[in-house]
Amino acid sequence: MKKTLLFLMVFGLTSVQAQQLPLYASYFFTPQITNPAMSGADGFSSLTTMNRQQWQGMEGAPETSALVFNGALNKERIGYSVYAFNDVTDIVSRSGIYGNYAYHAQLNENSVLSFGLGLGYLNNSFDMASVRVKNEGDPFLFPTNQNGTLDMNIGVNLKVSDFRLGLSVPQLLNPTIKYSNNYAGPVAYHLIRHYVASTQYDLKIQKDRMILSPLVTVRAASFVAPQIDAGLMFNMKEYGYMGAMYRSNYAATLNTGVHLTPILTVGYSHEFSTNAFASSLGMSNEFMLSFKFGDNKRNSRLEAEVKRLKDKQRQSSKETEKLLNERLEEFKDELGASQKVELEKQKEEMQKEGFKFQAAGRKSSPNKEESNMNDSQDWNTSNSTQNEGVIRGYRNENYANNVTPGSSGYYVTAGVYGESSNANRMAKKLANKGIQANVFRDSRNNMFYVYLMKFPSYQKADAARSSGLRGQYSGKLWIKVVQ
Repeated sequence: MKKTLLFLMVFGLTSVQAQQLPLYASYFFTPQITNPAMSGADGFSSLTTMNRQQWQGMEGAPETSALVFNGALNKERIGYSVYAFNDVTDIVSRSGIYGNYAYHAQLNENSVLSFGLGLGYLNNSFDMASVRVKNEGDPFLFPTNQNGTLDMNIGVNLKVSDFRLGLSVPQLLNPTIKYSNNYAGPVAYHLIRHYVASTQYDLKIQKDRMILSPLVTVRAASFVAPQIDAGLMFNMKEYGYMGAMYRSNYAATLNTGVHLTPILTVGYSHEFSTNAFASSLGMSNEFMLSFKFGDNKRNSRLEAEVKRLKDKQRQSSKETEKLLNERLEEFKDELGASQKVELEKQKEEMQKEGFKFQAAGRKSSPNKEESNMNDSQDWNTSNSTQNEGVIRGYRNENYANNVTPGSSGYYVTAGVYGESSNANRMAKKLANKGIQANVFRDSRNNMFYVYLMKFPSYQKADAARSSGLRGQYSGKLWIKVVQ
């Protein structure tokens, strides 16, 4: 019973007529199948193969295989494609091959109008050995069961920026394939003219890395109700694609695919029947493999160059960051080593000064009041100087402006740099705040020191540092020893 239903649905013999174009779920990858004007429209060459197994589980269900080659010439102004297919449904086998030509006229920078023409040959054959009949002497079983005819397709396509609208007429010649005259009228297969309109809009996301494409296709033919496909495709250029489509009064389709490489894509489509015969027809599966090659002067080459530049920029940024990190670590090491040397020298100086202080104490040990008087004399003496600025209370000869840079002594420093420009910049900032500062270079480590004061002993320098110059400087200070 299922086989009889299938025979009535798909055969175009005698008075039975229906849409005759092979159906595909991945046709958005090969639009030149129905519209020759789309040949070479993308500017690159490609080879795509598809295999569709329809209504699986039903005996004699349709199985379609297709091979499509697509290319462009003369700076993409001319496109061409070759489309071959074989469609088998039970005892009926239909095959064909088309050669398509397209001319793409550049209307302006963002608009292209394309015209296409396709010429081909269609062949229909019947496997009469598989027909089970009561009368094996039926004269229809003996005449030629294979015949073919020439065919023609035409199409036009308008592309404006990211919007595309196409119209095509497959099987334009509307030919008839005759098989037998043994009956009152000839037994023939009538090829009917079809009309296909399609539209698509590409919404680009993240600078073309992802594209969301709503699309609609309408197929119509004489004596057949129009069929509408409405779908949505999401293509991630670096990874793959996914999508969904609804085909009116027929099926719903889910599409998915993976871009194994920038030039190789594998795809799969699963179709669920939705019409009145859904419970009997079951589901359909389709597989696709697409390979891009050749020189895409307008698209692929530009994308490859942009990708190369982006990769180079990212690599350069990584190398710059790595270099900066290395230089920072080197500076930290240099600064750490310099500070370590300074600490050792300061330790030695403190030990020497301590020894001298103890020796002097044994000879003459001033009392606390005398020490306070000396400090008071230092403060009072410095109050009468003209070199104090913001920092007050020290002797005139202690201030940076009255010190010979790099001379022996104990420097209260506020900064150390590997570049003189950075040191001078800090000294200038301090001067703008009214704080005397100067710079000297240590020839032993080639570092530049920004100092505020210099003292003849470590104790006085350390007292100034630890007190924050008697609470008048809030920044970090340390002591640089120059012998």
